[in-house]
Amino acid sequence: MRKFMRTRSPPPPPLHAHPNGVGAVRDELHSSLSRCGGGGSQASSGGCPSGGAAGGALFEDDEFPASRRSLGDARLTAVRWRRPHLLAGARGWVEVTEAYVIMRKTSTRAAVPLARTSGTCARPSAKSPRSTKELSACPRFRGDELAEGEAAPSPHDVVRWSAELGPLGCARLRAAAAALAPTPRLLDRAAPPQGFRDHYCGAFRFHFWVFGTWREVRVDDRLPERGGCLLGAHAANHDYTLPLLEKAYAKLYGSYGALRGGSVARALQDLSGGVVQSFSLRAQPRALTYQVLNSGVPRSTLLVASAGKRARAPLRPGAPYCVAGLARVRGAEGAGGAPDAALVRLRAPAGGAWAGAWSPASAEWRALAPPDRDLLAASAAHPGDFWMSFNDFVQSFSELELVHVGPDDWLLEPALQTRRPWRAVLARRRWRRGYNAGGPPGAPTAAANPTFAVQLPAKCHVVVSVTQQYAPEPAKLRAIGFAVYEAGAGRAPLDVTHESRAREVVTFFTLPAGRYLVVPHTRRAHTDAAFLLRILTDEQSDVWEVNEDNVIVRDVAGELRDGEALPAAARAALARLAAREADARELDARALRAALRRVWRHCLCAPPSRELCRALVALRDRALRGAVRARDVPALVALLAYWRGAFLRGAGAASCGPPLRSAYALRGLLWAAGVTASNKVLECLVLRFARGVLLSEEGYVMALARLHLAHERYRSLDNKIKSNPLSLEEMILMTIYS
Repeated sequence: MRKFMRTRSPPPPPLHAHPNGVGAVRDELHSSLSRCGGGGSQASSGGCPSGGAAGGALFEDDEFPASRRSLGDARLTAVRWRRPHLLAGARGWVEVTEAYVIMRKTSTRAAVPLARTSGTCARPSAKSPRSTKELSACPRFRGDELAEGEAAPSPHDVVRWSAELGPLGCARLRAAAAALAPTPRLLDRAAPPQGFRDHYCGAFRFHFWVFGTWREVRVDDRLPERGGCLLGAHAANHDYTLPLLEKAYAKLYGSYGALRGGSVARALQDLSGGVVQSFSLRAQPRALTYQVLNSGVPRSTLLVASAGKRARAPLRPGAPYCVAGLARVRGAEGAGGAPDAALVRLRAPAGGAWAGAWSPASAEWRALAPPDRDLLAASAAHPGDFWMSFNDFVQSFSELELVHVGPDDWLLEPALQTRRPWRAVLARRRWRRGYNAGGPPGAPTAAANPTFAVQLPAKCHVVVSVTQQYAPEPAKLRAIGFAVYEAGAGRAPLDVTHESRAREVVTFFTLPAGRYLVVPHTRRAHTDAAFLLRILTDEQSDVWEVNEDNVIVRDVAGELRDGEALPAAARAALARLAAREADARELDARALRAALRRVWRHCLCAPPSRELCRALVALRDRALRGAVRARDVPALVALLAYWRGAFLRGAGAASCGPPLRSAYALRGLLWAAGVTASNKVLECLVLRFARGVLLSEEGYVMALARLHLAHERYRSLDNKIKSNPLSLEEMILMTIYS
């Protein structure tokens, strides 16, 4: 007879009172929260590596450790880094095991049977009403709303973006994230939907726009706290979207302390990738402000107004307010006593609606005719929308940020589909010393700056943005800008020219039909820096970089085959040289150098070097014998004499003098020798043969020799191969560095 023994259910796991710090027992190792499994998706697992962390532990970010260095403020002491489920544990966090729900409080334990679950926070059964209240403390993220089937926009948005800030909190990031809440697809790119419920592993990933590219930043969910309160953004209603976004933003810039002193415009650009322009409403005329609003509202541009510290109640200081529309009420008295009242419709994604004039409870609103009132009320039916007069808008807000959204993001975001899209052109270029770093308008080398032509078939709005290359870490910014010229209208730039010591320089203006030139520049000439040019237009337009083709305009070598263009003294010297070298049929580089040293005063500004002679041999060595025929030397000397004359004429000099010229004049010097070069080829020639901003006559001659050699090689290859895999520019670039 078999004996049966009744077994007891296993006791609940022990509670550990140690803080999550150095030398303490790690609470997350004893937590029953589900780790990252191999079958979890990348989007829902916060970018965890497949298979999870070693030993099933939660992810810990070694690049941004839980240390004082990440805080960036040595004055803060007694700081602990804890995960959201441990932070919520101090307020009644519910930990889910396979069969129990255990509420952590002082010394009491309450166990309620639950079904087995694989998520972090399980849904309690209907038979356990007590656990429903306890589970409300479960941490949340934006992805948890999708798991719960909540409709967008989520009712948690207002609470999420209106959270309080600790001593390390970044108010500008909070305002920028709240301003993007009405465009959820744009916000999803910066903060992808993730959560604490499915495939949680302690890691969350975010994306930030850095100089034209989206950089992924992955962090763990350990947040700095002291005395039970977060030092950064607080978790309103247990929502940790903003605190974790702030931590990733701090990692991007190096520390929490590095976020101080930023701007809403910078945070908007980092989160959206758009062209961001800032206006000071107190410093510009009201007519210009209304013109900006009237131009930006119907287009794919987000207008974000910020209230100052002296904001009129109930507006919240520092909170963002998105301009959503304009209206004009005729026959009514506005705030200024005018017969017409200009109204501005705003949206408060972080709360704080207007309660003054033209609010639903105001006398101005009740005085409207019922059809007009119904029309305005229908357009402001979205939660958080309200109307206010334009005069109150200018008096209540101090800053206005314009986020011009490109066409790709316009297609991505359904909330922008009702607006007119921008047409965008993007170019990555750089200012290079000696080539195109010409400096501001009026500088002697300003003509060498990169130039872009814009052809407008009709009057349209234009946005020009120049962004210099930057690092998120603190770095010194250069003064940059751009000038706009009307083609064929003189050298004076238009009044839309802008320059500033900033990461991005933007101007939003209107131009009539015609052709214009946009010239990015630095304040100081000879400055090496990379830049990103973005040109947006609301009408179909053509934008291209001013460039030239790689062409030999004049065959000088064919015209000087016999050396008849040389002066009599040079021909006599060549005759003596021919008599001395009568037995030599070919001359290698060494022999050619010895021969040219006897006649160099007639064709060069300085004695030839060995490298120059090698380049000349390669130019005339069609048989690949490593030597030049002796009978070709007179024509070669005549060609060198012609190039020397072009070098001196292009430089505006009457005699040799010091054989150094400005490298910025290389394009004109090549044209004087009968050759044109593209921008890329010209840049490589400067890098290869110039010395900083100076170009010697020997470097100029070697550049011409390489160009002629590349053209001959390309013609020879093109005749032999029907489909040449190389372009002429590629052949020239290969020859320059050969």
